[in-house]
Amino acid sequence: MKSVRRTLVRLKRFDKQEQAANRHRCEAAIVILLLLFVTLGARLWYLQAVSGQELRAQSERNRLRLVRLEPPRGKLLDRAGRLLAGVEPSFNVCLVREEARDIEATLAELVPILGEPEAVIRTRLALGAREPLYVPIAIKRGVDWETLSRIEARLFRLPGVLIEITPGRQYPHGGVAPHLLGYLGEVSQEELESRRFPGIRPGDLVGKSGIEARFDAELSGVRGQRWVEVDAAGRHVRVLGEVPPVPGNDLYLTIDLDLQQAAEAALGEDVGAVVAMDPQSGRLLALASAPGYDPLPFTTSLSQGQWDALNDPARRPLQNKAIQGRYAPGSTFKIVMAAAGLEEGVIDVNTSFRCTSSFRLGTRTFRCWDWRGHGQTNLYKALVESCDVYFYNVGLRLGIETMTRYARDFGLGSQTGIDLADESGGFIPTPEWKLGRFRERWQEGETLNAAIGQGFTLVTPLQMACLTAAVANGGELYRPVYLERVQGPAGQVLRAFEPEPRRRLPVSAGHLLTIQKALTGVVNDKRGTGKSCRLDGVHVAGKTGTAQVVKQAKRRQDEKMAWQYRDHAWFVAYAPAENPQLAVAVIVEHGGHGGATAAPVARKVFDRWFQLQTPRPVLTPQRTARSQAIGGVYSDG
Repeated sequence: MKSVRRTLVRLKRFDKQEQAANRHRCEAAIVILLLLFVTLGARLWYLQAVSGQELRAQSERNRLRLVRLEPPRGKLLDRAGRLLAGVEPSFNVCLVREEARDIEATLAELVPILGEPEAVIRTRLALGAREPLYVPIAIKRGVDWETLSRIEARLFRLPGVLIEITPGRQYPHGGVAPHLLGYLGEVSQEELESRRFPGIRPGDLVGKSGIEARFDAELSGVRGQRWVEVDAAGRHVRVLGEVPPVPGNDLYLTIDLDLQQAAEAALGEDVGAVVAMDPQSGRLLALASAPGYDPLPFTTSLSQGQWDALNDPARRPLQNKAIQGRYAPGSTFKIVMAAAGLEEGVIDVNTSFRCTSSFRLGTRTFRCWDWRGHGQTNLYKALVESCDVYFYNVGLRLGIETMTRYARDFGLGSQTGIDLADESGGFIPTPEWKLGRFRERWQEGETLNAAIGQGFTLVTPLQMACLTAAVANGGELYRPVYLERVQGPAGQVLRAFEPEPRRRLPVSAGHLLTIQKALTGVVNDKRGTGKSCRLDGVHVAGKTGTAQVVKQAKRRQDEKMAWQYRDHAWFVAYAPAENPQLAVAVIVEHGGHGGATAAPVARKVFDRWFQLQTPRPVLTPQRTARSQAIGGVYSDG
């Protein structure tokens, strides 16, 4: 019995210990559960109260995609409304990094299809590194149909790759007036950082030169956006909302397409420029620079061969020679010299000098271009036959300070004010400039060189066109303008052209008439240097010029000179002489004599212009006082 009793006692003690252990286990379990619930509750509170807005946005992005809608870029049209640069659909290959599972594998498959260097594609992705991951980055613009179809067939295994349709540039007449219109190119890192283009993103196109750059804000319009629901694979399910884009404004230019094409065709394979303008208003009707280029490849990508050709140091295709080319004016500067001589009273219409083909100053001999000499020469003959000796004498009588003052009054040595970037102002030398630049005093021999448009003097074709137009219209120097009007998407006129006079030439009407008579003789007189610009039924007035590139001594050593050492050929003109409608300036680099090379180019431009006029101007016996005065001077030969 005692043993049974002891056993029962032990059992009771064991039960009490077990109950205590179970109680401790339950308490521990309850504490753990409470801690779990508190932790879970705290986490739920944090996700909802603290991070709820951010997580909600992330959730929406998993379901929605914001698609930017590019507006159609504004059109560029000529003065008659003919399209110079329009819009057509362009297909871009984009990558959405958020949806791409393996970017390296995707690039490995894409690069051979796109035909673009991998380094270029990686650079574009690097430019977009700061953009949100859900924003598509354009890695190739303007893909062709063959490339597009090859990518479309592989989209199922290229997550994150999508085809974006955007408005692209269209050039229905090819590369017409590329230097004036300019071109579009991908925005650079510097442009992105400068914030010059609000709302722009890597891979977008912006204006890089010409009108495209100057009016980029007006042409580009306002971007729209569309909210699209997508599935887990990134495929569009439905459109949830949209803000349509606003198209860019259209720009109607003063340029005449027919005349522009005629100017470019007249230059042909030569290097140079043609500027044609309305002398009564300053409207530019043609602005050609040769060689030209095709602006379309800039919107996609240029090959190394294309880039090398565009950077040819001899021909400089990217330079707008009409406004950036700086050349010695040669004998076209004699127009300024004649005006200065008449106004200052150092010569009159009857003043004459004898030309024996050379002029002696101290120990130096300055030659005339015609080795035979011109004999006794008055102002009319000096301009018609372009006698250098006559203007050597005028230059010595005027002095360099007076010559400089008149050159600047005629608009030389400063920008014309055309609304384009990088216009050159040319250069008019002074004794002060030479002393500061070379630590040497001005010499009288340099005055002689300046008197015939040689030496340090530099001008642009646009400056010479403005000068010629001012002489033609009676003395009003206009600011050259290429914009006729800006028109909004609804057709409303937002801005319209108005003539902008800069100043009047400091020349009396009588002296201008004297110069106009002589310029008419340059083309129509039997001994005129510009007779290769004659037109049937229309009197053209003009002035030839030959700007030396190397000294005469070297020129005589080699009659068959290399192209880069030949003279530049100038011709400036206006027509009809009695009632000017068109003023033209032509420069042909290394073209030789202006009368032989540049004047025929101008003739083609004039001929095309008067073909377009209805009716074509015809000389009649009934003339105004000006036409009688001008037309009676020359003698046909």
